[in-house]
Amino acid sequence: MRQGIKGFTLIELLVTVAVMVIAVTVLVPSFTTLIARNRADADMAEIARALGYARLEAIDQGVRVRVMPVPGQLWAGQMQVMPLKPNGDLALSPLRMLPALSGSAVLGVTANASTPEYVEFNSLGSLASAYPVSFVYTNGNQNRTLLVCVNGRVVLGGNC
Repeated sequence: MRQGIKGFTLIELLVTVAVMVIAVTVLVPSFTTLIARNRADADMAEIARALGYARLEAIDQGVRVRVMPVPGQLWAGQMQVMPLKPNGDLALSPLRMLPALSGSAVLGVTANASTPEYVEFNSLGSLASAYPVSFVYTNGNQNRTLLVCVNGRVVLGGNC
């Protein structure tokens, strides 16, 4: 009786490698899209949490609280949650700092067809302005919308 040689043939190895290359080629674009979608969701959730935090601090402390970009930066850069003193001046230190948005993300902020310098909540938790504020996030082909209604409610992807 002859004992066979154990192992794989060259053809079997080439077929296996070819199948793996095809699988990776199909899966990588889907994985990249998944990462971009998760990054967009995480960025918008962070902004929504900061706005909700500012609103709750305004109610809790009984003062006006602003969410605004760090001076010299755009809205997509670092942002800060700043309380106002009773005389209307900004406090010396922020309550919370938000990191800059990831990647090449762009954040458009509009209120009454203009870009506001800040979003301010009064001591009752509603917006200090008479117009809702819209945040539009864009990063590649990922787009998200967040609205801050006049009553202070923060809505992800909806209407006031």
